[in-house]
Amino acid sequence: MESYIKCVEKSIDNEENQLRELGQEIWRNPELGRQEFHAHTLLTSFLRERGFEVEEQFLAPTGFRASFGASDQESGKLHVCFLCEYDALPELGHASGRNLIAEATVAAALGIKAVIETNSNGKRLGKVTVLGCPDQEGNGTKIDAINQDFFKDVDLALTVTPYSANISKPIMLTIMRVTLLYQGKAAHASAQPWEGRNALDAAVLCYNNISVLRQQLKPFMQIHGVISSGGVKPNIIPEKTEMKFYLRARDHLDMAFLQQRANAAFVAAAKATQCEIEFSFTDHPYSNLLTNNTLAEIYERQAKSQGVKFTTDCDKLNTPVGSSDAGNVSHVVPCIAPAFDIDGGVVNHTTEFTEAAGEVAAHCSTVRVAKALAMTAVEAMQDVSVMNKVKQDFMAVEGGSVGLTSWQ
Repeated sequence: MESYIKCVEKSIDNEENQLRELGQEIWRNPELGRQEFHAHTLLTSFLRERGFEVEEQFLAPTGFRASFGASDQESGKLHVCFLCEYDALPELGHASGRNLIAEATVAAALGIKAVIETNSNGKRLGKVTVLGCPDQEGNGTKIDAINQDFFKDVDLALTVTPYSANISKPIMLTIMRVTLLYQGKAAHASAQPWEGRNALDAAVLCYNNISVLRQQLKPFMQIHGVISSGGVKPNIIPEKTEMKFYLRARDHLDMAFLQQRANAAFVAAAKATQCEIEFSFTDHPYSNLLTNNTLAEIYERQAKSQGVKFTTDCDKLNTPVGSSDAGNVSHVVPCIAPAFDIDGGVVNHTTEFTEAAGEVAAHCSTVRVAKALAMTAVEAMQDVSVMNKVKQDFMAVEGGSVGLTSWQ
């Protein structure tokens, strides 16, 4: 294993400047989901130049897959997949640090590739794939990959989560996105207000209903919402308003309960204002993350060897870091998505996080966790006893029998 570790470290160190520039170019050119054409070109070109077989526009116009090596279940050569993200947030840019996710996953894949090349006759070292996953902020393509059986021959899936602390097993919640449309009737707000039905009143009541509901929710149940369209002019009673809500819960059972409660609040506002209501739920709900314990333990050990210090703060360990379609992947294949601190505790989805994601400190953190990711995958790929533990952990959690390959 020591020789593998040195091989991973050397391969990533040799490419560090190029990896830094790759992440910087994505950071300087933030693109929204399904519009990441520049990042798509950068990443596919980078990987193709380094010997990966690349399929562009995989699953989506800005998606891709890049592979090296070959898996073989009968001989025990395994297939590890790194989940690469690169979309940005509206107005804020890379306030989720996905330029760093792209850098880390590509770097880790280079580490695995180097080990496969060095140990071409090794029994278990098989194939590495970088899956380009656009639009994590919207309808994540990892779900499309699941639906199209991409993970059928994948043994391990790994990614990272830029954050304000180092956590090997972060809490990621199930999320359901819903858009509400309230339809009322326009009227002159001064001359004949009684002729109108105020859709903005419906939206305000809805928001207040949800605010009251929050105090009655279980731990880890969350609802966030905005009024995305609230009317045209103050002297016209708004006839149409739009609201967007994110509902989060620990798992899909709690989500069903939360949806029932939220729906009652949505409909009550319509009834009170005599408005009509339309619901539009996403067809890509994100699942909670089922972190594989064995992989997480290996990752933490390997990351510590790179100088990463993990938080012991109970509040941070028990605070959800958000949601991701990596959670959906974790229900069909053993998976980890550890959180890593990019700059001493700066908070996600802020301009400060965007700035920090472009700094040298963030790059250095990214290189360390990329090495740890690669070493985690190599340790599992080359040791049958480790893979047996990974499999046992996976089978022990919900959904564990889905999508498993046959480990030798």
